[in-house]
Amino acid sequence: MVEIVIEKPGFDRSPSPLTVIGIFEDNEYEKYFRYLGSRAENTMKEIISGKGFTGKLGTSLLLPLLGNPEVKKILLMGLGKKEKFTRETSRIIAAKSALKSREINESNFSIFPFAETEEDDIEAIAEGIFLSQYNFEKYKSGSETENNKIQKAKLLIDTANIEKLQKRIRKVKSITEAVNFVRDLGNLPPNDCSPAQLVSHGLVMADQFGLAPTILERYQMESIGLNGIVSVGKGSNNPPKMLVLEHTGSSTDARPYLLVGKAVTFDTGGISLKPSEKMDEMKFDKCGGCTVLGLMRAISELKLPIRVIGIIPCVENMPSSSSYRPGDIIRMFNGKTVEVLNTDAEGRIILADAIAYGVKSFKPKVIIDLATLTGASIIALGANVAAMIGTDDKLKARLKKLSDETGEKVWELPLWDEFHDQIKSHFADIKNIGGRPAGAITAAAFLSNFTDEIPWVHIDIAGTAWTQDGTSEKSYNPKGATGFGLRTIVKFLIEESLEST
Repeated sequence: MVEIVIEKPGFDRSPSPLTVIGIFEDNEYEKYFRYLGSRAENTMKEIISGKGFTGKLGTSLLLPLLGNPEVKKILLMGLGKKEKFTRETSRIIAAKSALKSREINESNFSIFPFAETEEDDIEAIAEGIFLSQYNFEKYKSGSETENNKIQKAKLLIDTANIEKLQKRIRKVKSITEAVNFVRDLGNLPPNDCSPAQLVSHGLVMADQFGLAPTILERYQMESIGLNGIVSVGKGSNNPPKMLVLEHTGSSTDARPYLLVGKAVTFDTGGISLKPSEKMDEMKFDKCGGCTVLGLMRAISELKLPIRVIGIIPCVENMPSSSSYRPGDIIRMFNGKTVEVLNTDAEGRIILADAIAYGVKSFKPKVIIDLATLTGASIIALGANVAAMIGTDDKLKARLKKLSDETGEKVWELPLWDEFHDQIKSHFADIKNIGGRPAGAITAAAFLSNFTDEIPWVHIDIAGTAWTQDGTSEKSYNPKGATGFGLRTIVKFLIEESLEST
């Protein structure tokens, strides 16, 4: 991964092969030109005053400066209107700058911060650079991408707090490496990522980062009443498993934060078989669980002084003579009975069991679950916004605010009583689908039966966990799994850890 270092701008530093400068529309543009040498400064003023470059958002202009001793090339990046500038703009423009540097075979480049509040801008710039360098080429022969990656990026900042900023960069690197770990797992094909293989990846990570793992096998789950997970997974030759990871932080006694992630390593829909079109994308149905694995890695590497439990129920939903069926009634871990009307509504069944297990075993103070749960969330909000539904207004408000900072957009949907009425069953306590109306909400209403009134938020990432039809292009999100949600939830847990100290 690229190295990012903080340096003061000035000619006493080593010359940069490429320097990136962000330009706002109709605003001051000479702020950094004085650091480039008189020749480059005059060239920049001439180009911008002559409207050769306007600063329109997303535009760029590469200028070779042959024979210039200080800077060999300058890349102007349009930042758009200053009043509309956000941290997400920084993230996207920094990623575009890194990609452009790679495109022109410059393995090193320098970049000035884009915003006047430079320290607040640093994290976003670093995130954009780190995340843009991701490629999933495990299955490509003769790939040379590694040789073309950025080696070093210099953030040129006139500050006395270089070490403080460098510490923030190190934190960002840990978080973005965890995001890329999630992307790697999410992109794995189903023939290389059965429930057992996904758990194996989790165990290797747990050993590397000092997490305490527990694995529950099929017959152990059956014996303690995790019948939802067993029922969904029993149609496959690859048996279901559940991985529990614990980060103790500074106390083994404190009530933990519980993170639960749906990991259906491949989802055919089971007996209620999905259409064949785009069924290949159902390898991404494990992304909620992969995100929880990445969260546990980041939490441990950052050494957060709080106790966190991650639970990942892993199944493959396949049609066979041993599959669960429409009409089956399952007694779940917490004793509630579920009438199965559609075997393609399997994610909520395994999540519900895992949540109930976490509630009983760990008595958590907060529950957050992530799942590629419903196509209905995409119909409601599109492919760029995750649905957020839950029982705790303060928790939802905090996650919404943090998502605005990270660019991982979430939007709250309501959980009113009438949605609970939709999942009432004639033959069991509840049924696993509530019909077409409000499908994302009724799925959450189903899950709320298993949270035991603990503060809980459900994030439906069906539209955002991977790039798909309708996904807006982002320079830091290459095609495939995105790792969506990790940066937001890590920020929440960092805030919680600061409050606990």
